[in-house]
Amino acid sequence: MLSILSILFKLAGVAFLCIAALGVMRLSDPFQRMHAATKAGTLGAGLVIIGSVIAHGALDATVLGLFTVVFLLLTVPVAGHLLGRASYVSGARLALAGDDALDGVLNRSSQSLDERMRWTSTEPKEGADASGAGTELPTRPQRPQVRPQNEMLVLPAMTAVRFAVIDGHVRPVTERACAIAERSGAHLSAHVLIDTHAIEYSADQHQMRRLIRERASGAIRELKACTEKAKVDPILNYDEGDPDHLLQCAAQPGETLLVLPCEGWFHHQVEGRQELTTWEPDGLLRLPDCHRGPVLFVAGELLPEAARTLVVRDGGEDHLPALVEWALLNGIWDVATLVHVLDGEAGHPEIAQIARRFGCAYILRSSTGGECAIPPDIEGVRAVVLGRTPRPLRTSWFGSHWRNRITPGMDGDVLIMEPDLGNADAK
Repeated sequence: MLSILSILFKLAGVAFLCIAALGVMRLSDPFQRMHAATKAGTLGAGLVIIGSVIAHGALDATVLGLFTVVFLLLTVPVAGHLLGRASYVSGARLALAGDDALDGVLNRSSQSLDERMRWTSTEPKEGADASGAGTELPTRPQRPQVRPQNEMLVLPAMTAVRFAVIDGHVRPVTERACAIAERSGAHLSAHVLIDTHAIEYSADQHQMRRLIRERASGAIRELKACTEKAKVDPILNYDEGDPDHLLQCAAQPGETLLVLPCEGWFHHQVEGRQELTTWEPDGLLRLPDCHRGPVLFVAGELLPEAARTLVVRDGGEDHLPALVEWALLNGIWDVATLVHVLDGEAGHPEIAQIARRFGCAYILRSSTGGECAIPPDIEGVRAVVLGRTPRPLRTSWFGSHWRNRITPGMDGDVLIMEPDLGNADAK
């Protein structure tokens, strides 16, 4: 009789374990899979253990089995809860319909790990037929067209702020990103990245990886010290790979702001390249094209309060007025004067209307020539807005910092958004 009872308990346990395994394989999001693994898995393992205790019958086996069942009941639900919380905070997809009950309770990443690592689903979208027609193939995110309103392009409201954590440049970027997120109510995420290209091109890859990780750990400690008194708590994201891919953004331009230092890179300033190679880890100015939205390069120096002049370098980019209005609307800077620098006779008259609408004094100037040159005699410059990234895409060119290509001695912020590549090519 006891043998039959033992077999029944074991069979029931195995059935629940199979259900748990099926749920982990077939359910559509991490939260449902976690539910299957913890509920059915715990019950299944517990029933198998009880069946084994009945079959064995000894006192020591009974005590050990009961302790094992109690241990499962105490630990597995807690582990499931922590895994579910981590999945939610990291931005995991919610497959079930309905309201998000944790919205506003926990900070949630604006992108899931799949999107940050460029993993894409191979399942056809809803409405696709069996042949795959209508299925969206995974491609590099393309910039959506901003909507026209009163004959002027408009960017959507900012909902997320992302910032890079680079050793040696943590404090100014962190403080600025926290202030912007607090003022706008946007979600905040910090990105600690390690460029694996720097490791591949090093003389000693093992040593290079260790040194970079140590520098990155120091940057994380400084990040935590900077955010202890902040009113917003950033979600920390750690990734190793190609930063150009890891920082790609699929959101509409304007929904997400990327905040970067004006120099440095994700090798965290560790030197160790191979001899007789010319490769330099320098890709900050490539990131506006990868992010495909507004990118704010933060000044490392603390500017005086009198610096309240915003300079807009108008090279005729279609999206430039929308970018200026977006920046003022989101309060990126406290601006009193807007200097509109024209490249030639063509320009955007809407910028003067934007300045008046936000109560800024408006000054029209002509460019001094060059790719991104603005007059050097403008005083109190807080920031410069550009419709495209200065070329060449190097932070240091023949010993000169890239902001000197905008104007000599430039020490303010720079806000950049690349134009729509499709439209740019058409022109």
